[in-house]
Amino acid sequence: MKRLAVMLFAGNRAEATLASAAVYCAGARIVTSKPDIALLVDVKAGARVPRRLNAPLVAIVPPQEKRKALSAGVDAAYARPAQWKAYSRLVERVLAEWTPTRKGSRPRRVRSS
Repeated sequence: MKRLAVMLFAGNRAEATLASAAVYCAGARIVTSKPDIALLVDVKAGARVPRRLNAPLVAIVPPQEKRKALSAGVDAAYARPAQWKAYSRLVERVLAEWTPTRKGSRPRRVRSS
């Protein structure tokens, strides 16, 4: 079975490194085009949200930024845990929730957790 393709947008290098490790630990791969899911990690509220990816756009942000992320147009926003294990489990859960269940189907749309 093909591994999940994730397009990653991060607010800084440290977040990009952490998110990349969590994505790889979850068994997915990072791509620059044709993603199955786009993941925004710790991106500031004023940042431009990518459009027209034909993939769900999911944000992992500080708890106080969830509402701003949702109003900016992401499909779902999750509160970012402070500890690595919890962060890694969250990324794994997000990828599982937003993975298409069968070939050609659209991912499930959930607002936030």
